[in-house]
Amino acid sequence: MTTNEDIIISGCKISASTEVIHQLYGITPGIADILAEMSVKVKKKKNSAIKELNDLIRKYPFIPQFKTLLSKLYDMQGNHFMANEVNCRLLSLHPKYLYGKLHLANIAIANKEYEKVPEILGEAMELKVTYPDREEFHHSEVLGFYETAFHYFIGADKEKEAQKRLDMIEKLNTEFDLALNMFEFRKQLMLLNLNKGLKVYDDEEMDSFTVEHIPLKVVEETTEAPVFENELIQELYQNDLNIDQEIIHQILLLPHESLISDLHKMLYDSIARHKVFTDDMDWSPKTHEFFIHGLSLLADLKDDSSLDVIFDILRQDVNYIETWLSDYLTDDFCEIVYQLGSDKLDKLKGFVFEPNRYLYSRTMISGVLMQIALHEPQRRTEVIDWYKSVIDEILEREDDETIIDSEWIAFLVSDLTDIQARELTDQITELFNHGLVFTGITGSLSDCMIEIVKEPEIDRKKTIFENSIDRYQYYLDKWSYYKDTTEDVADLPKVDKKTSYNDEDEIIPAPVEKLKVGRNDPCPCGSGKKYKKCCL
Repeated sequence: MTTNEDIIISGCKISASTEVIHQLYGITPGIADILAEMSVKVKKKKNSAIKELNDLIRKYPFIPQFKTLLSKLYDMQGNHFMANEVNCRLLSLHPKYLYGKLHLANIAIANKEYEKVPEILGEAMELKVTYPDREEFHHSEVLGFYETAFHYFIGADKEKEAQKRLDMIEKLNTEFDLALNMFEFRKQLMLLNLNKGLKVYDDEEMDSFTVEHIPLKVVEETTEAPVFENELIQELYQNDLNIDQEIIHQILLLPHESLISDLHKMLYDSIARHKVFTDDMDWSPKTHEFFIHGLSLLADLKDDSSLDVIFDILRQDVNYIETWLSDYLTDDFCEIVYQLGSDKLDKLKGFVFEPNRYLYSRTMISGVLMQIALHEPQRRTEVIDWYKSVIDEILEREDDETIIDSEWIAFLVSDLTDIQARELTDQITELFNHGLVFTGITGSLSDCMIEIVKEPEIDRKKTIFENSIDRYQYYLDKWSYYKDTTEDVADLPKVDKKTSYNDEDEIIPAPVEKLKVGRNDPCPCGSGKKYKKCCL
């Protein structure tokens, strides 16, 4: 819709124009520029912004947004006490300020103190009832209010009221082209309905036991960029996956030994300068996809030494893994490891039995073995023998708290059912008999025995790529930040002074605890398939 059009939702006149908030709080164009500048500094967690914001609060005591930014900065820095103190001061000075109320309500939701939310936002949980004197609202205010109300009703197990707020959010999303991920909202509502109907896994959760993840230091932290033998490697730090194919061809023609060394050095750079790339830089495909370039090119070159570099990446802490791998770890990354390690099964087994390794790094290795079985059926006996030796060692070391993780074992068993490893039913049964399998993932032993003999409902075979060019095209077609925009993501403006000065646009409701969905339950996305065969 255009910015001069208004709509009515639940009795509220809603506008896309930021003049609604300008007029309400007396924000001049000059103050809007200051707010935009401070918003950028807060996003970067700059300590200097604390003094600047306090000075601005004294200079502009009538503008609550500066106090909101200060509270957010403290919260991002982990100083939750000061964040709440500032917000309490904000509410005492601006008792009708919507985002102060939402912050307080979201804290109550996060703490599961749901009875406090109607006291803050009103029993009706309707924006017009809470603010009867206001004639017009900006769409970000309405969205923030109904997102918080939605999460409150989800937490309070009131699915009909949550559905009403979801309908409002969907209308806002459509009318104002907000590009919200509506699937996440629908999923929470589906999970609530599923949980209320089944009430499953509360007891099973008590049977789950996990390994403490202890990262391994492999390089020294630094702020200095590495020096490469081949200057052309710098192109990988300046291009996303839309890189000119000729550059990739030229890189692959570099001397093999020096190229391998440079690519290893580049991946270790993501570890050594992790803080530089995360704290001092905004994430952008053009500056951060060098990590994917490095992995993909190593997969093409298939050098024996590269698997050890992959293991060093998987030995890092969760913050690092979430930054550089995230969902890639449990999805497309196993194809890279397949390329480098499908003929090194002993090394793969050695990694999964390293003490205190990350759960999903270990489950990914099992995924590699599953792909070998699917792509190279002539090696099935070799794969089955690998799994058998792993299960034998699990049973031998079942008291080793640095190795034995019931969720890891459950995912391993699930992979065996996916490749229909009937040869290992005795070993799977023994794992269940020893109480080593988290049934919240696999279902019962009888469920697994049924699954292992059934015709597969979905093809689990992943694409194995000939080269990086094919791999990049697959990623470009699949990954949302390439697929869902016609503009180059890296070139999008960082701050829009007309709309982004309001910290309100950045308000995210406090997270509501996710409900457990069993591997054999219907998938909450509504596909009709089992969770294990769909979104899991």
